[in-house]
Amino acid sequence: MTAPITLGVAPRFYKQWQLARNAVGFCNQLRAEFGDLVLARGFFDFYLVNDPELVGMVLVNKDRIVDRVDARNPIYQRIGNIGRSGLATSAPEHWRPQRRRVAPLFGASTIRGFAETMIATAETWAARWDAKAASGVAFDMKAEMNELSLEVNTRCLFNTELRDDHARLQGWFSTMKRYLEAFPYPLFGAWRFPSPLNLGTRAALRAFDRWALGLIARRRAAPLAPDAIDMITRMLGARDPETGRGMSDEEIVHELLTFLIAGFESTSSALLWTFYQLSQHPDIEARVHAELDDVLGDRALTMADLPKLGYTRRVIDEVMRQTPAVWFMARTTVTEVDLGGNRIPEGSHLLMSIPTLHNNPAVWSEPARFDPDRFLPEAVAARSPGAYVPFGRGPHACIGSHFSLQELLVMTAALARRFRAVLVDDLDPTDVRAGLSVYPRHGVRMRLERRDSSGPVRAR
Repeated sequence: MTAPITLGVAPRFYKQWQLARNAVGFCNQLRAEFGDLVLARGFFDFYLVNDPELVGMVLVNKDRIVDRVDARNPIYQRIGNIGRSGLATSAPEHWRPQRRRVAPLFGASTIRGFAETMIATAETWAARWDAKAASGVAFDMKAEMNELSLEVNTRCLFNTELRDDHARLQGWFSTMKRYLEAFPYPLFGAWRFPSPLNLGTRAALRAFDRWALGLIARRRAAPLAPDAIDMITRMLGARDPETGRGMSDEEIVHELLTFLIAGFESTSSALLWTFYQLSQHPDIEARVHAELDDVLGDRALTMADLPKLGYTRRVIDEVMRQTPAVWFMARTTVTEVDLGGNRIPEGSHLLMSIPTLHNNPAVWSEPARFDPDRFLPEAVAARSPGAYVPFGRGPHACIGSHFSLQELLVMTAALARRFRAVLVDDLDPTDVRAGLSVYPRHGVRMRLERRDSSGPVRAR
């Protein structure tokens, strides 16, 4: 039983137009004005849940009081139109056997196996950054991290370089993100309504499906070794341990889209914010550089180094506190539920804005202050587990969280050891767009400087 919480009730249609421009800012306003449990009514009604204990109860869902997928929930309707039968959006009867098939593909040994690919990609990118640093020309770090994240994810998923396909992939993903960002107005937001955005999104999905089916066909025709570090090969061989059933090509396509768009978007956003925060906090940047110099010296990064980069990892954790990779999670109650002493009717939509939760001043002292030491072990132990959920909690926690964290640590270490990113134009970090992740509305223009202490890195 959680402590009683007063239910705040916002006036009907209270500023809901802001959901279309800055959804995170709107949720922050709701919390500031009405508290940690708020009923917002308007184009669609929902409860904003921002108390860590309540968030933990909803996500863990021990008593099965909520469902993640509900046809009445306009938020998940939109995500489901993109993810279809993928793990992030499938109904329980499909999700359970699919989770059993897919979970072993993200086991610890498999994720460690991807480290070599990640490190090799990072070394290639460092050479690219050498040229950028030498030129002194500013560039959009958001676009740069999009490209880097897509490179890493396609190499790991497909065991090959698909750079010639990056422009098409990014085009399809951009269309899908615009659809996810759009406000779900009644009628006009309906999936079958022939708006230009809906038509373009359906066309992007069809194009991606054809592209992915071609990759699957080529892999079937020329299979790799069964133990290859290649996600298509592993999905072709995946079986439900309870039934022995494998995955259809359609199911593989839907999972590939889920893994690609979620992994590409989340790590791209986190890397962007990491280099932005380092540029704004020279003392923290200096501690990262000192740790990297101490652990790595002048030799190349290896998988064995990652556990030794404790401060760098805390920087990443603090980045994902202030600007988490996924901005929201939503559930629908399947029965009448008690939340903090308030009776919430069956069929109610619950929204958890993760940036709002992660910047709750009742939990985080001076939440706007960037402080990696919030993630020292003793500080973590003192907080409710529901206070920090960048990858969710409970049975539907992100299956790729360890992959993403490893990628973030590898890329940050390999690039920050050699380069400093310098902000060129002013940036308001609160002026953001929220699709799947949170990112600056107008991009981030930066330039690169080589670190004075960073000489050539010896090969392993």
